[in-house]
Amino acid sequence: MLKGILALFLCLQVHSALAIESLDGFLVSAYDDRFRVISPEKFKNSMEVIIENKTLVRLIGKLTINKQTNASMVSIDPEKYQRAVVKLKKGDILHFVPLSPAFQEVELIVGNKTYEIPPKK
Repeated sequence: MLKGILALFLCLQVHSALAIESLDGFLVSAYDDRFRVISPEKFKNSMEVIIENKTLVRLIGKLTINKQTNASMVSIDPEKYQRAVVKLKKGDILHFVPLSPAFQEVELIVGNKTYEIPPKK
C-alpha cells in the first residue's frame, strides 16, 4: 500500500515538472544573482507572464513592449508571484525591467525554452 502511494506521488511530481517546461506563456523567476526564464514554444497574441520572486526583498518591475509601451507594473513580495497578460503582435519584443532591486532587463524570447540572465559561466 505504501509503495503504491509513493509511486503515485512520484508520478505526479514528474508530471508537474514536465508541465512547467511546456508553458503557454513565460515563467520568469527572480533570484538574488540571476533571472531564470522558461519560455513558450509558440507565439500567441495574448501571452501570460508569471513572475516569481525568489529573493528576500520586494521585487518591483515592469513589462515593456518594444522598450516603449509599459504593458504592466508589478510589485511582488518575497516568495510570491504575480501574473500578467500582455497583448503582442508578431515582431514585438517583450522585456521585464527590474526596477528594485535594480538589475539588467530581461528579454522574453519565444521558443528559447529555458535560459538565464546573466547566463551561467
